[in-house]
Amino acid sequence: MPVPLSRRSLLAAAGLSSAGMAALTACGAPPEELAPEPDVAVLLGAIADEENLISLYEKISSAHGELPSACAQALANHREHLAVLRRHYLPGTGGATSTPAAAGSAPAEPPADRAGALALLRRTERAAAGARLRDVAAVSPGMSQLLASIGACEAGHATALALT
Repeated sequence: MPVPLSRRSLLAAAGLSSAGMAALTACGAPPEELAPEPDVAVLLGAIADEENLISLYEKISSAHGELPSACAQALANHREHLAVLRRHYLPGTGGATSTPAAAGSAPAEPPADRAGALALLRRTERAAAGARLRDVAAVSPGMSQLLASIGACEAGHATALALT
């Protein structure tokens, strides 16, 4: 005479068999390449832009020691932006090999004349502000707030530099 199975035994057996099947199929399947979230790629692009801006300001400051205080303030702001952006990046979240092109790379040598250097800073700030504006549409709401704030600051720098 067959031994009746309890409902608990039957459920436990079903759970084990489905867990076993999942384990077997997971072992045989090749691991999928994980694509970074859109925020990661955008974040890395913004980090690259801030690094380029900092480099540009430092090169121009060393070539033209007497720049307006707006330049010193902008440089300090960009260093703060970079620190905040880096705090939002978690190493290992992907995207390191697919960093988007920065809005504007710093030239090897800044313009020799002061007016040309300031014009380059204004153009680069406007390009960075435009890049942040485009980035806002591609990221999560929290990240978009941060990038919009940075973009507004960069637009403000371009305006302040135009007044010098």
